[in-house]
Amino acid sequence: MKKLPMAIIAISLAAAMSASAQVTVTVDATMAPNAFGSPSYDTWAANGIYAVENGLTSYGAAGPAQFNVTTSPLPVAANFVTGFNSWLGQAPGPYAGELGNRASFVAVINGNGSLINMNNFGMTMASSDAGNALGVSWPNNSILPNDWTYDAGDIGLVFSNGLNISGGYTVVNSGDPGQLVNEIISIGAGNAYASYDTLATGDDDPNLGDTDQQILNYDIAQVGSYDFTGAVTYGADSGSATFNFTAVPEPATVALVGAGLMGMLMVVRRRKA
Repeated sequence: MKKLPMAIIAISLAAAMSASAQVTVTVDATMAPNAFGSPSYDTWAANGIYAVENGLTSYGAAGPAQFNVTTSPLPVAANFVTGFNSWLGQAPGPYAGELGNRASFVAVINGNGSLINMNNFGMTMASSDAGNALGVSWPNNSILPNDWTYDAGDIGLVFSNGLNISGGYTVVNSGDPGQLVNEIISIGAGNAYASYDTLATGDDDPNLGDTDQQILNYDIAQVGSYDFTGAVTYGADSGSATFNFTAVPEPATVALVGAGLMGMLMVVRRRKA
């Protein structure tokens, strides 16, 4: 008879351990410089990785490389990458060499005591505009091998104490995507509308001779308000974040919102151990 309570205790402990080991997926929205050509992108990504590792929603000196989690509605003009100098709907923009901005998502996948790897990482993005213009799906590596791997923007953390980041960690940023880690941080996957100033690259403005700003304004005017959602999956677990982009016709308003976005105060967010 004495064995029965012990068996019940053992089952309870096993259930508790199983519950504590459930993978959690946290996703935040963030506006990024254009990864294809903008000189600030690599520094922005490094700032974002640092912010996430340290539980911050903002990090870096004010400017195009500053990382910020986005929580407020933004003008449609903010989510345009361009073939000419621009920044948050302004052309030319205030920062030399920048080629617009892309709505992106940063994800944290925590094994909570269990080991995980990039082979189960997947992402789907969808926009509420007609035709889901920004929609794209990157399923996990069991469907498309090597679709996701460890690199500068998708890193794994191996905790020194095996439990949480507070005990120190080793970064995995290359090699076999099947490497086991305690936590995965992914930054920079996203999508945006595009605007170009030559017919060869896709300029669709019918007014020949327009300035870059006029071409950008023309393209912005073709887009109405929409939501843009990024959903990250790890096996059966998932998390998501959503941008709300609103049609704002005044370029001056775009500039004002952009200044507010880049001037966000640093906020510390509690991270789940």
